[in-house]
Amino acid sequence: MTRHSDAPANLINFTRMHIALVRTEFDAARGGAERYAVNLARAWLALGHRITVVCARHSESDARGMEVASVSRPRLLGPYKHAWFASRAGQAARATGADAVLCLARAWPGDVLRLGDGLHRPWMSMRYPDLGARRRALFNPRHSQLLKLERELFLPGRFARYVANSAMVKRQVVHMYGVDPDRVEVIPNGVDPARFNLEARSKGQALRVQQGIGRDTRLVLFSGMDFRRKGLAEAARGFVALAGATGMPLAFACVGKGDPGEAQKLLEAAGLGSRAIWREPCSAMEAWYGAADLFVLPTMHDPSANAVTEALACGTPVLTSQENGARQHVVDGVNGYILRDRTDAGEFAARARTLLERPPAPKAVATASALMTVSENAARLLAVLEQAAQERARRPQARGFTFSAAQQQLWHATQGRAARLKLLRGWLWDSGAAVSLHELARKLQA
Repeated sequence: MTRHSDAPANLINFTRMHIALVRTEFDAARGGAERYAVNLARAWLALGHRITVVCARHSESDARGMEVASVSRPRLLGPYKHAWFASRAGQAARATGADAVLCLARAWPGDVLRLGDGLHRPWMSMRYPDLGARRRALFNPRHSQLLKLERELFLPGRFARYVANSAMVKRQVVHMYGVDPDRVEVIPNGVDPARFNLEARSKGQALRVQQGIGRDTRLVLFSGMDFRRKGLAEAARGFVALAGATGMPLAFACVGKGDPGEAQKLLEAAGLGSRAIWREPCSAMEAWYGAADLFVLPTMHDPSANAVTEALACGTPVLTSQENGARQHVVDGVNGYILRDRTDAGEFAARARTLLERPPAPKAVATASALMTVSENAARLLAVLEQAAQERARRPQARGFTFSAAQQQLWHATQGRAARLKLLRGWLWDSGAAVSLHELARKLQA
């Protein structure tokens, strides 16, 4: 950590930082979230920052030039492995002596927590919409332990700042866990402009020829790694309804990993099996986006699906659900549509037909999406991390919380549960003490 000689005494300006970055698995081959962590670390490393990766598993090549602090995450602990890793990873990150700690996984404490994996609580609401089923699901220790851990992450004092990749996730954090909205920054996922751009249209034409897709055929593309959550079956039902509502020649492509059985049965039953293409994940997804006339993702829950922003960057209109945080990039009727009911095949078919019969220009699709590049994302996240580290440096480490006479007087004079909770949250955030609101309330009522 370097100080500028002319900086005010109470302000720290970082030129080069030692950053501890926490991620369960630091391996770009494992998935999108892991790839984001690796790319972010490498971008900061290229700027001259010192990076220590705190993880349970890592790729030697991905961590080249960085230090690695290993923290166990024993599988034999089953659903309790998450909590085991969470506290130990946070402690290990602090033990590195880093100027700033960024958590990209469920771990604490730190300076900034990026909520790229989304929240388990709203996912439970979507997965089990029936209250009785949701309560029964809580008998599964995996769910109960993840919810308990999630509550821990939002205790005042755990983090100075939170970063959400969509406005949807920010609303969930504020409303479900009472986090001060000023402490939650929305920084959308970045898109690599060198890979996902309008030139993908020409790559797509070559792919269509390779796959035997006719020039006049409208290609509807689905892509994902978790077919059930991402809504493959809903996409297949929508495609069946679309085929019945229009005489256009159509094809359906699924690129991803999962069990396509239900979707395949739906298409076969409708006599559309011959129009479907099934492919494993590939390293040239931009060509598939460029080949498609429409990208569809009626996901059950997604903090912000990268596939949506990547497709938009390639000029392909998108049809996605309102449960997807990436809907913030979709302008109805301009570059796609947001489904009000992801299970309504009729709505899917009507919206898809509009986009296929009157396709928007690829450039208009990309321009309307207001996308952020990966370098812009890294720069904005670094600025938030610096701000959080400055706050911690100015404030002594809080060991507990003691009420002043004035605070006690104000507490007793305040009427209403909501107003009192707001007071407590404000005092806790200012103090940095990692104690629960209920604990403080009991102190005041004693």
